[in-house]
Amino acid sequence: MELTIHAEEPEKLGNAALGWLTDGVREYGRRETIDALPKNVKVSAKGFSRVVQSIPKKNPKGIWGYFHVSPQGNFDVLYNPYTPAAVPWLDQHLTERPESAGVTIGRFSGNGEVGNSDITFTVVFEEGLPDQVKLGFHLDTAALVAPGTTVAEHERLLAVVRWACNRYNVVFGHVSYRRSGGATELESRLRGRPSDPVSNALQWRTLLRGYSWLMVVPVGIAEPLDGREGLTDTGAFSALSSLPNGSLLLQATPTFQQYDNEAVRAVHRAVREVLVQGDLRSPSPVPDQPPMNLVVLDD
Repeated sequence: MELTIHAEEPEKLGNAALGWLTDGVREYGRRETIDALPKNVKVSAKGFSRVVQSIPKKNPKGIWGYFHVSPQGNFDVLYNPYTPAAVPWLDQHLTERPESAGVTIGRFSGNGEVGNSDITFTVVFEEGLPDQVKLGFHLDTAALVAPGTTVAEHERLLAVVRWACNRYNVVFGHVSYRRSGGATELESRLRGRPSDPVSNALQWRTLLRGYSWLMVVPVGIAEPLDGREGLTDTGAFSALSSLPNGSLLLQATPTFQQYDNEAVRAVHRAVREVLVQGDLRSPSPVPDQPPMNLVVLDD
């Protein structure tokens, strides 16, 4: 899930990024995980150069977590433990608009090794988009669709998205498989310039970069579609919410696994006239690519 925040004042973008990586992580519904992280750990004023330096080797509750920052203009990545003492360090870097920053939290394996992450939140500052920051949340689709976890994961995802949408000036949002540059499913299928997320993000007032199961449509684009009433009448959405800034939060189906075939086509029809336009590429022959069922290829 990626949410685009717009603000003319740089400090508002920095505050949104900081809030996402701190309060947003807690709002995700894993407070017990956050509270289990060690508090009295070493923090580097400059940031550690290796991720292992930011992960305490001993934690009785078996949980690890760290902040990471990629400053502009070099290939460095800096790390610090996910602890309140490191928040001022993170805040300082966010005011300088790094290329990206994020939070990764997970559990140690049975033999004490760093295991897979449970929580991954990111923020991205694009060089060509000085008035935007992109808030990201990454989730394993297996957890989203597995019978034992699907209800809880949907509740957490929707809760943190609504939290951000009610707090910040969200002007676009989409759910897509993780792709280079944060491309939407539609952008990933387009040829040439229309496939560029940065160029398309510059047109956020007049064009949608894509469509998806859960999405945010800004007020300027919703109006040509007859607003909330017009989008409701399409029958493509199971839930529509008006946001404080006038944008609309649209949910196609009650669950992600239900978003397929006709549900995808219904959303596409509902917003087709305001989508970025271009020639569609044929499906990639490369194996192990994300599914292609989230975009209409034969319109």
